[in-house]
Amino acid sequence: MIVTIVAKRYANALYGYAKEKNNVEQILSELKMLVDLYNNSVDFKELIRNPLIRKTEKEKVFGELKNRNNISETLYNFLLMLTEKNRLGLIVEIYVYYRILLMEEKGEVDAYVKIADEYDDELRKEISNVLSGVTGKKVNLNVEIDKTVLGGFVAQIKSNLYDASIKGQLKKLKETLLQV
Repeated sequence: MIVTIVAKRYANALYGYAKEKNNVEQILSELKMLVDLYNNSVDFKELIRNPLIRKTEKEKVFGELKNRNNISETLYNFLLMLTEKNRLGLIVEIYVYYRILLMEEKGEVDAYVKIADEYDDELRKEISNVLSGVTGKKVNLNVEIDKTVLGGFVAQIKSNLYDASIKGQLKKLKETLLQV
């Protein structure tokens, strides 16, 4: 997902404020809960995205979430500001970038890995160690099985692609032979 500049600014502001309040992790889990609700509830998605729904109605819903202790005062105030500025539609992007900010601070990074076959914990750990060595960070693996890989793995970390697959090696070999 591409995160817009506007969403990054809001996420940075929320992250800075959460750091001041010493509740960065809590805000992340609350944002995740809201994004899950957004993704799984047609009514909540409509509330967020529909500009015809009055701001007061949206504020009531957020107030109810706060009263039920589903969200903190910090996130409640942030949601009110987003409502006022007509930026609620950015909530998913804000969550994505907020999570990235926290991971960067912890020295972590997400890796999206494609492998050919089923894998066990040992292989998962080995891939994680290889990618940690390359990035110098703790790697959170998101593994997908893709039969076209043939063997080895292909990993994407941010905008970098690491191809340690048999298919990738064969392609490099072919390109080398065609140049001769």
